[in-house]
Amino acid sequence: MGGCCRRIAHLHCACHDGAIVMIIESELDRLIHQLIKDEIAEIKLGDSNIIVHVFERATKISLTSAVYVGENFIPMSVRKSLSTQPDFAKGALSNRLSLDEKNYRIQLHYTGNLSNLNKRMFVDLLEEFSWLAEQWRLFLDEHDKQDLVYAFSPHDRG
Repeated sequence: MGGCCRRIAHLHCACHDGAIVMIIESELDRLIHQLIKDEIAEIKLGDSNIIVHVFERATKISLTSAVYVGENFIPMSVRKSLSTQPDFAKGALSNRLSLDEKNYRIQLHYTGNLSNLNKRMFVDLLEEFSWLAEQWRLFLDEHDKQDLVYAFSPHDRG
């Protein structure tokens, strides 16, 4: 996080590659309250909608976010890219991708221990997961473009 942000009264923020992500204290409190009550909650962080689920007597946590949503199919180039490990994923949070054929979507998942996380570490986890989801989203969208077929009218040819 290297000094690009600081905690200010009611905000938590982090910086990844120049992108600042902030969690408002009241939103964090709402999330924690809902997790205590229902064991599942959703938070929007950056461009990511993250489903947070606590389980095994609140000792474990899972995070899930959609990183690709196809329009009635998932292109072959996107499918093939799932077996690669891009640079941004190396050394990142332990995570996995799942392919939901029925809904034409790919989701990023993280599962870890919750028992040793304090509030600051929880925020850091959410922010890192959000950043990782955004990187996967950009990566998969770039591969999606490889399968586009461009149609030109005869008048477009030079």
